[in-house]
Amino acid sequence: MRPPVTVVGNGVSGFACARRLAEHDVPVTLVGPGLPCDRPLLTKRALAVGRLPQLADADQVRDLGIAALDGVATGCDTTTRTLAVTTSAGEPVEHHYDGELVWATGVAVTGPSVPGAELADCNATPAGFERVLPRVSETVPGRRVVVIGAGLIGCETAATLASRHTVTLLERASAPLMRMPPMVAAAAIDGLAEAGVAVIGDCLVERIERNGDQLLVHTDGRILTADVVLAATGVGRALPADVGEGLGIATDAHLSLPGEDRTWACGDVAVFPHPRFGRLAIPHWDHALASGRHVADSIAGGPAPYERDPYWFSDIGRVRIQVVGHEPAVAEWRRVDELLLGVDTGGRVACVALVNQPARIREARGLVTPNAGSTKEVP
Repeated sequence: MRPPVTVVGNGVSGFACARRLAEHDVPVTLVGPGLPCDRPLLTKRALAVGRLPQLADADQVRDLGIAALDGVATGCDTTTRTLAVTTSAGEPVEHHYDGELVWATGVAVTGPSVPGAELADCNATPAGFERVLPRVSETVPGRRVVVIGAGLIGCETAATLASRHTVTLLERASAPLMRMPPMVAAAAIDGLAEAGVAVIGDCLVERIERNGDQLLVHTDGRILTADVVLAATGVGRALPADVGEGLGIATDAHLSLPGEDRTWACGDVAVFPHPRFGRLAIPHWDHALASGRHVADSIAGGPAPYERDPYWFSDIGRVRIQVVGHEPAVAEWRRVDELLLGVDTGGRVACVALVNQPARIREARGLVTPNAGSTKEVP
């Protein structure tokens, strides 16, 4: 029997890779804290229904033939092929991997770097979700919730909780999602307003303090009293310090690591060469699932390169936002037939944004994909 593959990370991409490997009858060890979890739902549907969105329970993981190591990888020695792992019980262990190694840790959600930041929670991780859920569930309605950071995670969280709590969303920029195309940002603002979220822009959080059972959020112009403070102000590394650079790992077109023996990356950490847009990472569920399966198929003998156009979606209240393509490649945005088209310097569609038009997603993909219309100039 071939040596087992070790997959580091048990989110969407890591579990998709491990499960597909097991389907190929490849022995696999999955390293990650707790049970595999569908993390994008933590700010939306899971928060609404009050249940951790596990991808499999312990019995299902075992029945699939996956060996689980409950912990977080903190280091990697590629010479001895040894992972340093800290278990969820806090114990250091060494995991020797003789076979392939797959990095699928995703990225970490970071909070504000201000005094008292440890008083804020983050529901975008399984552990954080379970900590905060009892304080924002439907059994305790009417809480005062302050959400710091109006990116996608913050906007989704605020709109979801506003159905049963009083929610204030704080943002350093003048409005939510200011880095997005104007139509997308405007749709997000409408979704938040319809949900009943109070948005405060141009807001700099200075510190967070406890005052009895309450929390005080000090900004540059006011003090907000809250029962719960949630923070999602950026992303950081989830990889061990000696692995990759920045937030990710550079791969080849097959998602293997050049110059490293039998090592792969998938999901948010994979920085792969796109045939049109160059090297990029795609931090979203769609890519996480597809790339995890692709790595498993490649290990099992599949020779095809990985091909995936960037794509993400977000549900902010009743507003569904979908974006296909690579926003940094856009030189100009144009509205055509109720679509927001981003064209590059050559007049080709590089990105398409949809608002509440899920039925047109295939059309949008066709406008961006080179062999299905993206070379056509836009009027």
